[in-house]
Amino acid sequence: MKVYLSVDMEGITGLVDAEDVQPPGRDYERGRVLMTEDTNAAIRGACDAGATAVLVNDAHGPMRNLLPDLLDPRATLIKGRPKPMGMLEGLTGEYDAALCIGYHARAGVLGVLSHSFMGHEIEDIWLDDQVTGEIGLFHAAAYAYGVPVALLTGDDTACAEMTAWDPAVATVTVKHAKDRFAAQLVPVAEARAAIESTALKALQNLRTVPTTPAA
Repeated sequence: MKVYLSVDMEGITGLVDAEDVQPPGRDYERGRVLMTEDTNAAIRGACDAGATAVLVNDAHGPMRNLLPDLLDPRATLIKGRPKPMGMLEGLTGEYDAALCIGYHARAGVLGVLSHSFMGHEIEDIWLDDQVTGEIGLFHAAAYAYGVPVALLTGDDTACAEMTAWDPAVATVTVKHAKDRFAAQLVPVAEARAAIESTALKALQNLRTVPTTPAA
């Protein structure tokens, strides 16, 4: 089984502010560690489910956030930009499942660091008469390749957004949004354990999707 991970940062355990996710923010370096550890939890779950290949794409901002020396060595990493597919670099129909780690809600909703690709420039993205953001576009792109999205992790708003888009996708809430820059945090150990166990279960119960989405 081949598993693909797209890893954003705003939905990572413990992170709530721009200072946490943007260099040279005062807590950015700590944020990189937390991002890498959430990713490792998903990798552990994937490998326990039988994954023989795991590709991780750093999908946040400069795309140089994940720490290679701390990343589980069973995974390979795509780092840096520009990349032709950006947040989806490396995703092909050869993968059996895709995981969205650390994703955030779309622009205009109450979620931690919510936005759609740009800080303020994009308000709404429409896909099949539905307003969406990065979550919906990632799901649609994976679906177009015939790859099921098995898991999303992020705040409660991001998880609800994915569930509304596709209720079959497993989600892990790592924090509960109070505002764009405030959240009630799930304890780090609890969040990581949930990511690992949910990734395992989701990949053990994979569904298939058609190569081309229905019209």
